[in-house]
Amino acid sequence: MKNPYDYLIGGFSFIYVDMSLYGETPDILPDFIGYAFFVYGLYLLPVVHNLKLWSEIFAFILMVMSFLVELDQWLGSMLLGQVSEQFIQFLLIVFMYCVFQLLLHVHEQKQLEIKTFETYQKFMALMLCGFVIQAFAMNVGASLRENMLFIGAMLQLMAYILFSIYCRAGSKYFKEMKKVHSLQ
Repeated sequence: MKNPYDYLIGGFSFIYVDMSLYGETPDILPDFIGYAFFVYGLYLLPVVHNLKLWSEIFAFILMVMSFLVELDQWLGSMLLGQVSEQFIQFLLIVFMYCVFQLLLHVHEQKQLEIKTFETYQKFMALMLCGFVIQAFAMNVGASLRENMLFIGAMLQLMAYILFSIYCRAGSKYFKEMKKVHSLQ
């Protein structure tokens, strides 16, 4: 059985890492592929819960929306602009809330539940602070805007690192459980 945590961190990596040159070229690692990884990773989670279905649907909707934004950038029309990117980033935060709520119900292991909850609290605080700072950066002068965008990006980078560490712990636990089930 494949490890769902590998797909979750892979998906978040595609979403977080922006590999465009100076904002002029399209993203080499498109976000919609990251959301496809999320759909598959959520599908692989060993839980039967309504939240799993809703999270998969939410990830699919985000995949379609981010494809449209990427297509807009690839065509160079920029009809959707920076507001659409901020809206998708907000939806990503809501989506990650659903993912963390689902991850709290995945395993019957107290230590992993505690780690999930602690990671969730820190992740949401960092992502929301970064989002708010970046959203307000559109309304300030050019010199201050760059600093605000940098601070927002650093906060979100810390959230990404926290999620990566959590996924490594979840992956380790998942591998242990797979070994236990294969021995039985």
